Amino acid sequence: MSESQTDSNMVYPETPVNLPQNNQDPEYGSDIIADVLADLGFEHVFLVPGSSFRGLHDSLVNHTRNQKPEIILCTTETIAVAMAHGYAKSSNKPALCIIHDLVGLMLGSMAVYNAYCDRSPVMILGGAGPLDPAQRRYIDWVHSANTQSDLVKPFTKWTSEPPTLQSTVDAILKGHKIVSSKPSGPVYISVDQGVQEGGIPDDLVIPAIDLPQYQPAAPMSANPNSLDQAAEMLLAADMPLVVAGRFGISSDVTPVIRKLVELLGAAYADDRSIVCMPTDHPQNLSGDADIRRNADVVLTIDCIDPTNAVLGYNEAERGRDGQKIIDLSLDNIIPNKWSNFGNLESAVELEIKCDPLFGTEQLIAVIENKLSGGGSHKAGIEARKAVLSDQHAALRKAQTEDWLAEKDASPIIIPRVIYELHEAVRDKPWFLPVRNHRSFSEGIWQFDGAGQYLGSDGGGGVGYGPGAAVGASLARHKKGQINIAIMGDGDFVMSASAIWTAAHYHVPLLVVINNNNSWGNDEHHQIRVAKARSRPPENAWIGQRMVDPDIDFATVSRGFGAWAEGPVADPNALAGVFVEAVSQVEYGNVAVVDVRTAL
Repeated sequence: MSESQTDSNMVYPETPVNLPQNNQDPEYGSDIIADVLADLGFEHVFLVPGSSFRGLHDSLVNHTRNQKPEIILCTTETIAVAMAHGYAKSSNKPALCIIHDLVGLMLGSMAVYNAYCDRSPVMILGGAGPLDPAQRRYIDWVHSANTQSDLVKPFTKWTSEPPTLQSTVDAILKGHKIVSSKPSGPVYISVDQGVQEGGIPDDLVIPAIDLPQYQPAAPMSANPNSLDQAAEMLLAADMPLVVAGRFGISSDVTPVIRKLVELLGAAYADDRSIVCMPTDHPQNLSGDADIRRNADVVLTIDCIDPTNAVLGYNEAERGRDGQKIIDLSLDNIIPNKWSNFGNLESAVELEIKCDPLFGTEQLIAVIENKLSGGGSHKAGIEARKAVLSDQHAALRKAQTEDWLAEKDASPIIIPRVIYELHEAVRDKPWFLPVRNHRSFSEGIWQFDGAGQYLGSDGGGGVGYGPGAAVGASLARHKKGQINIAIMGDGDFVMSASAIWTAAHYHVPLLVVINNNNSWGNDEHHQIRVAKARSRPPENAWIGQRMVDPDIDFATVSRGFGAWAEGPVADPNALAGVFVEAVSQVEYGNVAVVDVRTAL
């Protein structure tokens, strides 16, 4: 290790040594690219090393000195993109990652799809080329393609494969504007190896980044006539329902949604795997499927899939006859519809295309104006609030009591895990970058509203959880919050090495694994298929269970540098284990708790 630091003298932050005291002028194309990335404000860059961007890697270390952006070393491209995805959602600004050409992009493509479905602003730079065949080594022929971006073009917002340094600079500036503009989504830009390692042309132009043409446009407003029609429909409804979606990753959302819901006397329900309203708000009926069936007018706000938001995929659960849906979002403006994700056209009565938060504020103003004239609406609104408050109280009582009869069961039931974990942090500043969504029991964990949970992976790509949790926690750990990720054993095992990155960069994080030793969702599918075919459901575990040997997640996690405990099979031991795990995180460590849970 004569040319690099040894294990004994490596330090964090990882600061380059033996460089001149003063910053040097750029000498290579990659130096220019590193300067542009720094000027754009990227604080971190998530990457797995690759020879196709060795020039840019050198510039990030020895030219911009591993500062803004600071390199965050990951162990696979899937994890690198997932970390950038989680960081973007947590910081509410674009995130940057760099991945190796062709094979690296292939490995990371599932995570790119997740970010696309989740409408997350991730800028991906990919090593490429060299475009000039005369410059290629053997491995460059193996790992290059004429149109590399074709691998992810169907599920990115924009791609570019610039051939020169000038066009690369221009593409990065344009890509940053596109990725910063709503509706968000990942962009991919290849960075040619020859451009990285070549010189700087005398006629190169570096535009001023703060010029208007490089800034995203202001939020898109709603059509006034559509807002008026929506207000009339909601005010005339017997039981209006508001379902709020993905923009709940921002804490700014709760005051606006609360005002709308209270103004209308409407029922409220969170969209799938998001939180926008306080758990204890008297009009919050999240977890009550009946309200979606009984509502006559449903306003979906930033719900990527309005059909799913009103349970429209399940014919038995579809809403009452004549149910009308108002969809307020930017979803159909996203330029690419290669995937069928969210493509079933809901029976939308009124579609309003606008920035969801800005459009909701506009809608509130219209409703307030209509109510200011008096009329019969106010009495009905107050009466409905009383009814909803009673429904809310009964729902929350049932949600907190239904699991008590099985609270001492082993394997441990999920509600007991949620309860004990919440008890351990309820009086502390906690934050959930990741949680299990299908098995997460409503009403037990008390949310203050939006901005406390970042929602799901977006595209259903398993393996998102560990990387996203680390990326999100990196964006927040200096805020003094306890970052908690709750995930399944399948999600964890696919990307467990993300724990090393968290430990290496001292990112405090608590990971709780709901470990049922199975690809549980798929095992349930096999049970349903077997019963439908009159075949023995007892065989559903075959090809599903990760047993004989059981995976020792605690030992695996310790190997990556975390404090770990488990498998915890005694429900009465959970409280003590979680208290110790939380104290480890408060001390600055990564903690992993493996809980043996029921299928």
